[in-house]
Amino acid sequence: MLAGCAQEDILARKTFVVELGEDVYANPSLYLDDPDKATRSMSVSSRTPGIAVNKNRFVTNNQDYLVVGEYDFVLTDRSKEYPFTLKVKDTQPPTLSSRPDRVQAYPGEQIDWASVFQASDLSGVYYDAPGGYSDNYGENEVDVVIKDRFGNSTSQHIIVEVS
Repeated sequence: MLAGCAQEDILARKTFVVELGEDVYANPSLYLDDPDKATRSMSVSSRTPGIAVNKNRFVTNNQDYLVVGEYDFVLTDRSKEYPFTLKVKDTQPPTLSSRPDRVQAYPGEQIDWASVFQASDLSGVYYDAPGGYSDNYGENEVDVVIKDRFGNSTSQHIIVEVS
């Protein structure tokens, strides 16, 4: 039989959302509605298999971060448990370390866009460019789309100089 008063919920919210690659710490005060109420008896743990704690950070086994997904956690304060969900999303486009405005090509050559733009993303990187850019001598304008597996993308305009 339930008592007349409900258990007080001390969590800031039931679902926390973080960006892929962000550190997710096992610090209870980060999940409380009032971080000053954190006590030494509090702890945070994962109820989802495959999650480990490394240097006070939650990580997916064999990674330095939590991969995209939804995870069940619990904040424990002595015998009281406060379950919550943590969602890891990838909402950011790939990062480019190189943004040239032109590239040389031979007639019929297929350009390795990865060597031109040197993009990176924790979700992987894919390049999409229209074909035929190296069939015509001279300057050919091309828009290359660099995307990750979650559909985040950036577009780069480049001139392909065919000679």
